[in-house]
Amino acid sequence: MPSPILTHSYYSDFFAHKGYAFLKKIAADYTPPSNLVIFSVMHCYEGSLPYINVLAELADSLVFIPKSATAEQNQALKGTIQTIPHCNIVDDHFNKQSLRDPLVAEALIRQSISADSQFLILDHGGYFSHAIEYLSQVFAEQCVGITELTANGLYKYLNKSFDKPLVTVSHLSIKAPADYEASECIVHYSDQILREEFGLKINNDEFLKVGVIGAGNLGRGVIQYLKGKEISCIQVADIDSRKLTQFPRNGVQVSSIERLVSQCNMLFCCTGNGALSEALLDSLDKSVFIATVTSADDELRLPELIASGALIEVGGNNLVREYHTRNKQSLYLLAGGESANTPFKTGMGDPTLYLFEAAHMLAGLQLLEDSHGFKAGIQALSETDEIMIAERWLHHFYNYG
Repeated sequence: MPSPILTHSYYSDFFAHKGYAFLKKIAADYTPPSNLVIFSVMHCYEGSLPYINVLAELADSLVFIPKSATAEQNQALKGTIQTIPHCNIVDDHFNKQSLRDPLVAEALIRQSISADSQFLILDHGGYFSHAIEYLSQVFAEQCVGITELTANGLYKYLNKSFDKPLVTVSHLSIKAPADYEASECIVHYSDQILREEFGLKINNDEFLKVGVIGAGNLGRGVIQYLKGKEISCIQVADIDSRKLTQFPRNGVQVSSIERLVSQCNMLFCCTGNGALSEALLDSLDKSVFIATVTSADDELRLPELIASGALIEVGGNNLVREYHTRNKQSLYLLAGGESANTPFKTGMGDPTLYLFEAAHMLAGLQLLEDSHGFKAGIQALSETDEIMIAERWLHHFYNYG
């Protein structure tokens, strides 16, 4: 068997081999069925290579659907992924937008499976959510189930009626370390963009007033790293007031979303779903800079805002996209409207990435082993499984126990 392709650049394999070995240990407890096809939606990161290799070894065919935010910036890496045995990257026209059409999703699956294939969908961001009701009927005998990695992706599956199991790992506590890692990158890279494109520093209190919308793992992480940059006046808002009770004692000002937007001009949107309403954008009386923790398509529902005329795109580059509100105020989306950590080699230098990858993979393996043990619709990976992953990870990387 050839050596796995774990890195794209010669200098970046410090954790890749250990990560690959860890994921292999998790998978070793299961024997997937023959003629298995796995559809995997994933960021096109170098840090994902160990995971892609393990999935490709589990399946007869791994159909890799790269998320557009990172695929466009990492064309050379896509070439490396294409050389992994049993791994096939989909054509560019199979993307988040086109897969909203059930017939397009059906066409992708039909071209990838044979008559006796079983297939599993490892989703990331709800790519198959719009088509799942249709797919679960058309492929009733061959679709084993779905797993979903993210909270914003899970949201898209809510209120859908489908008779296949969906196992979510979006709210596991073992995802928190990777969320804090992402938060650090988001703050750091937002600062770099402000410096390079606007000649500003993020801690320029005289010009930038910083607000954070959303007080989940990512929002709390963003606040932590903002405070590390000695930003003294941070406002935070969340629709769930319980999440705000921790902040006053830590010197962070709690606020309504309306007041925060009216007073701040550097916004970190950390909700995963619709952080800024059309009415709030219409109320803007100044230009604002916005960094999002996921694609602006989800975080701001950007296509809807453009369709309604609340935002009009006027230009920009891969670092900044500029939009105008109805009141002619400028809205600058940092990182081109994608999560502000996408330019970084996510997962490189920090093995927390392998925690949620292991959970995502394990959920799929359990579906393959006993899909009848899961009910139709949405359910979470068990606490027992989460503890097992945490203990094995601690032992593998840090000699725990």
